[in-house]
Amino acid sequence: MKNFIYIISMVLLPSVLAGCSDETNASLNTEEITFKKEDKIESESKPSAVKTEGKDKKDSVWIKEKALFQFEAADGKLNYTVFLYAEDEQKVTLEEDGSKGEKGDSVYTGHYSVYLAEKDGDVAYKQDVLQDFGELSFNPSKEQAYPLNMRNKTIISVFQENDKHLAKGELLAIKDGEVVEISLEKELITSAHAKVKTINQKFIQTAQTNQKQWVFSTWLFNEETFSLTLHDREELKKDDGNSISWMDLWLDEEFIYYPFKNLELGSDVIEKAKQGIPFGSPYPIGTHITEIKKSDPNFIKEGISNDIPYVMYPEITYYFEPETGNVTAVSIPGQRMRISIDEITTLFGTPAEQKEAPLSGGQISRYTADKYSIEVFSDEDGKVSKVYVVK
Repeated sequence: MKNFIYIISMVLLPSVLAGCSDETNASLNTEEITFKKEDKIESESKPSAVKTEGKDKKDSVWIKEKALFQFEAADGKLNYTVFLYAEDEQKVTLEEDGSKGEKGDSVYTGHYSVYLAEKDGDVAYKQDVLQDFGELSFNPSKEQAYPLNMRNKTIISVFQENDKHLAKGELLAIKDGEVVEISLEKELITSAHAKVKTINQKFIQTAQTNQKQWVFSTWLFNEETFSLTLHDREELKKDDGNSISWMDLWLDEEFIYYPFKNLELGSDVIEKAKQGIPFGSPYPIGTHITEIKKSDPNFIKEGISNDIPYVMYPEITYYFEPETGNVTAVSIPGQRMRISIDEITTLFGTPAEQKEAPLSGGQISRYTADKYSIEVFSDEDGKVSKVYVVK
């Protein structure tokens, strides 16, 4: 068997969803996401049924040895094995670095077909997908073919590079014993350097770049219609230092997604802040940082800023006292709100204090909430870039 065959677990990996707190799950501005016990993939599942009529077939043991990629996949409680195989497969070893990979990488080219077998079944059946895509090329050291777990279904993603930095993808899933293509509202383009991300088992996120900006797109998977629609898109200018760090993090860590519209501010924000309850966080100020990290251990990073230690998640950053470990402030990215300082003024009224923010060319507007303070940072265009709730 080829040593680069990919095999995944049937368990819905909770660690992949790190950074998605319970609060974030409830604030996606979509229908409520609930999981019934019977919807989840269980370790002891029913035998699968593959449609066989009119389909070419291969011996499972044989194709397991010959296939370039192999994935375990699921449709509800039904378990399958998916193979990607080409009869005319050709292998070349790159003699120098280039758009297809680094020197010494193996690149496989051919007219690839998808085969589907029952899990541990003896026969794999050829599927009617990828037939119109002609010759495909894969470098197994890159992220070009891999599974995504979306609640009780497995999506098989197949990407081909458009250029050195971007890849165009097709998504496949199993429906009634056959592999089908997922309908895409728009072309699925993402970075060639990292996998797409799963968010709360119902969304995936892609990232791409052009000369002026980074673009993060969040897509909603409809498991009833087997379709993917654009749910949200964020654009970050490259001259924004924050955008560069976010893209690096997105590329480096599989569980990190980029904050998208998932918070709607209300007039009750200040009243909650008076009680030490910051909007956008399930933890009140004063919570010990170890409690937060224990509850959600897959934070992005931790460090010290202006002598104050912090722990950063995609949707919020917690600052805490070094002596006690108690949280004293939180910072929420403005991308989660998409609101202007004028709208903030309409909601909260005239700030107690307003001053210039030299680095952004914008302003800092401070609102008081008893022993707490809400500081709203806006850029030169008047858009809110971040919000602090400080004790």
